Amino acid sequence: MDRAYLLEIARRARGLTQVEVAARSGTSQATLSAYERGLKSPTLKVASRILEAIGFDLDLRVHIDWVEHRVPRLGPFWVPNLLWHVDMPDCFATLSIPDGDGPMREWDLHNREQRKGVYEQLILHGLPQQMIRWVDGPFLVDVWDELDLPEPVRKAWKWAIVIAKEPTRPDALRFGPDPMLTASAWIRSYEPLPKRPKQPSVRFIPTRFDPRQRSAQAGGADDEGRTRVDDADSIAAVVERLVEELPTTRFPSTPATWSAGVAFARRWAELGYDEHLVALTPQRSRCVVRVAIDPFDEKSELVERLRTI
Repeated sequence: MDRAYLLEIARRARGLTQVEVAARSGTSQATLSAYERGLKSPTLKVASRILEAIGFDLDLRVHIDWVEHRVPRLGPFWVPNLLWHVDMPDCFATLSIPDGDGPMREWDLHNREQRKGVYEQLILHGLPQQMIRWVDGPFLVDVWDELDLPEPVRKAWKWAIVIAKEPTRPDALRFGPDPMLTASAWIRSYEPLPKRPKQPSVRFIPTRFDPRQRSAQAGGADDEGRTRVDDADSIAAVVERLVEELPTTRFPSTPATWSAGVAFARRWAELGYDEHLVALTPQRSRCVVRVAIDPFDEKSELVERLRTI
């Protein structure tokens, strides 16, 4: 495809004017107009810069060679030298094609069984222009052994399937030479979630008693007169409340009296668990007991720890 024509297609696909694209790409509107009309030809570097400003990227396209095969009592069929990938949403389209020699019917490529039927019909009776539009290489490899195809057809398609299934052993935890792109996708930008502000915490209280008044314990109102949930007043109560919250969060917490919170933290440390997972946050005349779970730990393991306490 001519690069000048490609620029116009990309611009119209995004609904942009030449003035808008020129401003984004650092090119004058007159120059961009000359590119699109074919009066001037941009270099690959300039064309790439303009397409990037529009929201596209120059890409490589694999050329597929097709050979027509003729087998007695079977009819002609076409065979490619390589498989290819069909982009979404076309690979999940709903097609109207004949059911073998029968009437037209609709096939939903979302459905695996119907996708197998479409692939069988296109491989046996389709033209290259139809197969390259709808037959997705990875999906075809997935269902290949289940397709009802004559042996001559399977034999003709053998090497395209074998090449597509060539084993690779990449290191899944290491990035490639350019970690921002693959053959068909490119990471333009991404924004990580903002970090949570650190909460003040006290992991251990080295006293036997708390001199604060106990008027706000066991229900009632807090220091500002607002009603609240009863504070857990024993290790068992703290454990039960944390276990109740575990199914919905990795950071279960519960309000507790200072004596119950300190006793829970002491018991956690005595059993040899990682004391950094427990925090006591002061909250006026009481505290909040919080437990943080490592993302790679099973919640069931923490439940067993809590039950042990």
